[in-house]
Parts: sequence; C-alpha cells; structure tokens
Amino acid sequence: MKLDLASLAGLIVVGAAATYAASPVHAADAAAAAAKSTYAKERADCEAGRTAEDRATCLKEAGAAQQERKRNTLDNAGSARQNAIERCNLVAPKDKADCLARIEGPNKPNQTTTTSGSVAGGGMIRETTTTTTGQPTVIIIPGTPAASAPR
Repeated sequence: MKLDLASLAGLIVVGAAATYAASPVHAADAAAAAAKSTYAKERADCEAGRTAEDRATCLKEAGAAQQERKRNTLDNAGSARQNAIERCNLVAPKDKADCLARIEGPNKPNQTTTTSGSVAGGGMIRETTTTTTGQPTVIIIPGTPAASAPR
C-alpha cells in the first residue's frame, strides 16, 4: 500500500483532531476524579476528628464544598492574606493602618502586635497597640483657691 504525501497529511490532521476533541472529556474526567478524591479525604478527616469542627458540621461543610465543586463555583484561588487586606479596605481610613498591622505585623516602630487563641479554640485574636506621645494636658479648674504657702 502506497501513501502519497497528501494522504499522510490528511491522516495526521484527522489524528490531531481526534486527540484535540477527546482532551476536554479527559480533562473533565480528571477534574471529577480529583473532586471525588478531595471529598473522600475531607470526609475521612471529619470522621477521624482531624478538623476544628464537630463531626456533623464538618460533614455538612464537606458536602457543601463538593456541591460547589460539581457546579464549578468553588473558588479557593484567593489567598488568606489578600482576603484579609480586602476586609481592611472596608475599615474606616483612620483605622486601616491598625487593621493591616494585625494582618501583616507592625508596620511602624511604635506598634506591637500580639496573637492569642487558636483556630481549634474558636479563633485567632490579634491585637495591635500603637504608642503615641503628645503634649501633656493641663486642666485648670475654675474657682479653686490658689494654694497658699505654708505658714
């Protein structure tokens, strides 16, 4: 059987088209398998008590995440830091620097940030203290007699 150049090119094009057409299906199958694997791991973590939530809440959250994965609406692309910065953008401008300091640590020499608590215990608490110095305030109370010298 003798193939000419045009026939060989045609076979290559048909083969490439078949591969291209099959790849989205393969990608969808791989995504579905990964979603099942993630859900199975999340369920196992819930059952073994390896999460900060009680078993019922954990299973409910794992199921909700699985539903969102099926709808392709689960978004884990953002970072926790970026999420926190976006929340600080909603704070009053005068408090924004303190909000950012709680996320990123002190950003001025007169700031200190302390962290306490735990995720398992219900949440992390970050407190930023900003020390400022100013002019002392003198309060004069009217009608007070002047102190006299000792006699």
